[in-house]
Amino acid sequence: MGKWWLLLAALALWLAGGYAMLKPGEAEAGTSGQGPRQPSRIVSMAPNLTEILFALGLGDRVVGVTQDSDYPPAALNKPRVGTFWQPNIEAIIAAKPHLVVTLAFEQQRELARRLVRIGYDCLVVDIEKIDGLFTTIAAIGNAAAANEQARGLSGRIKTRIHRLQEATAGLPTVKVLWVVQREPLRIAPRDTFINEMIELAGGENAVGPTLRNYPPIGAEQVIAAGPEVIIEPLMVQGSLDGQRRQAFAYWARFTNVPAVVNKRIYVIDGDVVSRLGPRLPEGVETIAKCLRPELFGAPQREMMRLGTLGD
Repeated sequence: MGKWWLLLAALALWLAGGYAMLKPGEAEAGTSGQGPRQPSRIVSMAPNLTEILFALGLGDRVVGVTQDSDYPPAALNKPRVGTFWQPNIEAIIAAKPHLVVTLAFEQQRELARRLVRIGYDCLVVDIEKIDGLFTTIAAIGNAAAANEQARGLSGRIKTRIHRLQEATAGLPTVKVLWVVQREPLRIAPRDTFINEMIELAGGENAVGPTLRNYPPIGAEQVIAAGPEVIIEPLMVQGSLDGQRRQAFAYWARFTNVPAVVNKRIYVIDGDVVSRLGPRLPEGVETIAKCLRPELFGAPQREMMRLGTLGD
């Protein structure tokens, strides 16, 4: 369960408030928003940034991605420049980028500082919440001279989400417990983009406000929360059956929890729901199918695909 817990935990470290275009000779605090004119060589330092670049039609300009950048499939053919947590500055320099796009947590912010000092342009973006996704799309579009594509991409995402909201409008909300790690048990609280997706899908977080992001909780808190649905993102691709079995064994002891009683426990695609990027509508729809399968047709077959433990 560790990979996605680490990636999600990083969200709590990011600074709110948009983006900064860092250029050699400019102060880090500057937010000029004016990137190089049509950079033809771009390095992406996170899987969701890679997805944004490709969704903007800039895939042919991408010359470096992180190890976990595996979507779209074409990203698999791009040179690797380290990991999300441990960027390889030598590999980045070898890619001869005109623009490096990084996230705003400290490891990548420090990478941007180092790159700017030696002459490279960097765009540092913050994607903590859904609004930050649209800010980031606009910022990348501006830096890469792809403003029209950025407006189109944001518009398509918003339209699809609005349609999903319409499908559940007026229905009672479903209480959801979102699990990011089982040992110890950690959940996604309310002040997260995961919570935003749950609400967009017609649900509500079963756990009330918490002092920490992704806090550990005990069995008593799970029982008191009374979730009607429990959702776990798939942590390792190709391990759906194994994670389903483990989840069934773990949750079976919570005999008074409605989600367990009614066998409404789901293991879903971790990439789609854990990367805040262009596949946001797919993530919201995946959650909505767990909460209201009857609204999407052929519920039994679809729930089998999602990994419900009730089949």
